[in-house]
Amino acid sequence: MKELLKDFKVKTIVKVRWGDMDAYQHVNNVIYVAWGEIARIDYFIALESEAFLASPKKLKYAPILGFQSVKYIAPLVYPDTIHIGTKTEEIKEDRIVLKSYYYSESTRKLVAIKTHEVIVFDYKTNQKILVPEEFISKINHLENK
Repeated sequence: MKELLKDFKVKTIVKVRWGDMDAYQHVNNVIYVAWGEIARIDYFIALESEAFLASPKKLKYAPILGFQSVKYIAPLVYPDTIHIGTKTEEIKEDRIVLKSYYYSESTRKLVAIKTHEVIVFDYKTNQKILVPEEFISKINHLENK
């Protein structure tokens, strides 16, 4: 798995649970979304920004998921362990586009790709704001750009 994930600074590992499977005996689509949330939060924690680590009542602004999609490549079944590599794909003026790549430990293959478009929300004005320079710097530092 190391070779498959070598290009990712942030990695998340989740185990497939029996209950993750649906009536069609494969992992239900909604589970991939939940795993993506875990991976996205792991990525933000790795940035070590107060905006991501402070308690919600103390936040001036924070990242909010604005859009998500999952491309399903191959089905997953129990038992398996999924290794997710997450990285910033693009920084736009008003959003950060993350991609998470899901790899099955059993098959050693890519099984899904999740896109997360994250906006920054200002809790004082209750509005979306441009991506702060602090976030851009932390992302570039983490990604070695």
